[in-house]
Amino acid sequence: MDSWVYLLLQAATLLINGNHFSYSSPLSANRFSGTSSVSEPDDNGQDFTVMDWISVANKPYNIGHEGDIALTDRDWNVYEKTRFRRNAVRQRKKMWPNRVIPYEIEEGLTSYKKNIMAAIEEFHKHTCITFKERKNERNWIKFSKDKGCWSFIGRLYWRKGAQSLSLGDKCNNKGIIMHELMHAVGFWHEQSRPDRDQFVEIIWENIKKGMESQFNKYKHSKVDSMDFDYDYSSLMHYGKRTFSKNGKATVRALNNPYMSLGRSVGFSDLDIKKMNALYDCKNEHKVGWSEWSAYTPCNSRCMKYRQRVCFSSRSHCPGADSHGVKTDRRKCPDEECYAPVNGNWGRWAEWDACDKPCGYGKRKRTRSCSDPAPKYGGKPCPGADTQNRMCNMMACPDNLADCNFDRDYCNWTNSWSSSPSFKWYRHRGSTPSRNTGPAADHGTSNGYYLYLESSYPARYGYKSQLMSHSFEPTEERCLSWWYSMNGRTVGSLNIYLINSRSGTKTSLWSKSGEQGKDWKQGFSSFQSDSQYRVRK
Repeated sequence: MDSWVYLLLQAATLLINGNHFSYSSPLSANRFSGTSSVSEPDDNGQDFTVMDWISVANKPYNIGHEGDIALTDRDWNVYEKTRFRRNAVRQRKKMWPNRVIPYEIEEGLTSYKKNIMAAIEEFHKHTCITFKERKNERNWIKFSKDKGCWSFIGRLYWRKGAQSLSLGDKCNNKGIIMHELMHAVGFWHEQSRPDRDQFVEIIWENIKKGMESQFNKYKHSKVDSMDFDYDYSSLMHYGKRTFSKNGKATVRALNNPYMSLGRSVGFSDLDIKKMNALYDCKNEHKVGWSEWSAYTPCNSRCMKYRQRVCFSSRSHCPGADSHGVKTDRRKCPDEECYAPVNGNWGRWAEWDACDKPCGYGKRKRTRSCSDPAPKYGGKPCPGADTQNRMCNMMACPDNLADCNFDRDYCNWTNSWSSSPSFKWYRHRGSTPSRNTGPAADHGTSNGYYLYLESSYPARYGYKSQLMSHSFEPTEERCLSWWYSMNGRTVGSLNIYLINSRSGTKTSLWSKSGEQGKDWKQGFSSFQSDSQYRVRK
């Protein structure tokens, strides 16, 4: 007098993942709604970026300041106290006079000279900035073999002598040298510009412990955007997994999580445009002042300023200070000083503890609209301040319906197959056949799942069933499972409710054909006024 549910699969490689055939009774409205998981886009195989190589080279030396930036006492206030426009120096006196950067190469870098000169040639090819061997200049760059790869930002104008640009072990790479020279020219990292949260998301839970400060943001007042778009492919941008503790993304584009970030060789188009704009290359043959920079944002005293640089002798630049810079300061009008400030989210807090030890628990984390908080009529932060995701999805000992297949088949058995070899197998890792299935289970990436092999000797039309033990009648139940249907021979996956008393077959769910290799979740609810079984 019982009824049961069974699932038919025709000539398919279907995979049912651990934790993923489960039941709740009665049907709970919040069991599956109101929860979300932070998924990781599949972009394995992305090449290392310059910043990835730099982080590897610098790892033994615990070099801070975004991995490769040497800060002076005058640079520390460039950061917001909490995570807060383009990445060029705001103070023009840190630029190199006359667009010329003197340099010397330390004797210990003989084997590096070829790559150093190749990197310099890229600046000569694409910008009006000139590098020349040092003679008797007051300030110059010294390529030295210190610990790691790093540079100061711009010219250290306040002190006389050489400023180091370190090329230690593992730094003899043209791309790395170009990156460090861009720092010396006057550029910070792209992903730390103050408006970055409009373009990329920082995945804080994937960052190595102690490296969180490498993802700080700069102050608007200290970094100049020069009105350029955000440059996802800049030579100065972190890679997607820079400083990752688990191989997952630490930073990803909001408009396309699969987008590559940073680069391994060469300047981006915007890198070139930025350098040419900062050094006013369109007027390189003009005598006297450069064009004015844009005004800074208004400060707490409602003041703003702009600057221009003398790229020729000071006699052609009346009003220049000792560094060849002229500053124009003005009081901001009220409409600027009290302009609306839109809110921006701060970083997510840590996930709290799971609310269940097993059987589909939930955990949550929160964030506050404080980076910055909205003011002067600005818009509140978009989206939710709370995020939920499922946890501890293994079956509880007293719940015979749930199974993650990590230990065994639980209470499920292979009940029937059109061929002895066409049955459900427990497996972990990637499927045996090429170009089928996912790379791992859905729950832990190291657990088991069930699969059917549709490659030879399987034939079109083969079917297989997996059956549960008997369940008591219920007013309403929820059936939940995760599945992958990937491969050119995928057939159909069907779930039916069959009443053993009448023989009536009711379709609960069906899916046919290629569905991609990602795991997808299926749901179905049903009622049964007598005992029943589940077949898959």
